[in-house]
Amino acid sequence: MRGIKILVLRFWGILPLLLSVFSSMESQAQKGNAINLLEFKYGFHMPMGDLQDRFGSNSDIGLSIQSVSLKNKIFFGVDGIFIFGNVVKEDVLHQLRTYDGNIIGIDGIFGDVNLKERGFYIGLNAGKIFPTTQHKTKLTGIRAQIGGGLLQHKIRVQDNTENIVGLEKKYLQGYDRLTNGPAMHLGLGYQYQSPTNNFHFHIMADLYGARTESRRDLDYATGTYLDQKRTELLGGFSLAYTVSISREKRSENIYY
Repeated sequence: MRGIKILVLRFWGILPLLLSVFSSMESQAQKGNAINLLEFKYGFHMPMGDLQDRFGSNSDIGLSIQSVSLKNKIFFGVDGIFIFGNVVKEDVLHQLRTYDGNIIGIDGIFGDVNLKERGFYIGLNAGKIFPTTQHKTKLTGIRAQIGGGLLQHKIRVQDNTENIVGLEKKYLQGYDRLTNGPAMHLGLGYQYQSPTNNFHFHIMADLYGARTESRRDLDYATGTYLDQKRTELLGGFSLAYTVSISREKRSENIYY
């Protein structure tokens, strides 16, 4: 319940802000002062701080919507990524294992269990593109951005044979170590827009930093509530392909 409550509170707290951002983006685009961009992203990151004790390297896929001023190259928007990885360093199932590391199912057969990383980041961002081209309306140059939002991660316990009573769905919350908290995102990289067409992409060096804590009332592996505050970092790179989604400004008067 602890994890559910904080997610509900954060969602309803950020919803009015998201609606305000979308409204402002559409208004600026209709005036012809800006264009709206939809970005499809892939990233690869390495954990640091407290996060490296729990997980190894991870990948992520994501989406973002940006409104970019064509005059001063300042942008703002919303972005989110889904984080996934296969390296989990904390064995939350050690109390279920036999001396040789296996877990015996209800049918007396060894189970097949995998531990995986799952998580996400969602937030708002702003930044600027410093032009490196003579084309004043093209978005090519050094891109710097900063953002803030929510970072969440957990351990996914995947019982492939579904023969282990202790890993039924109703028990999984005791093993997943759901953790989240406020986060910041810093990015620096290069953005390119073709001078002859609407092809965009950017490549960025990313750093995510978060102050998090456990959202579960009980951790089965330790038999206690994990109440320590965590300082977690993710560093790596991301690559994005960008599509313009702005509507063309139409003339208010029609002449015959």
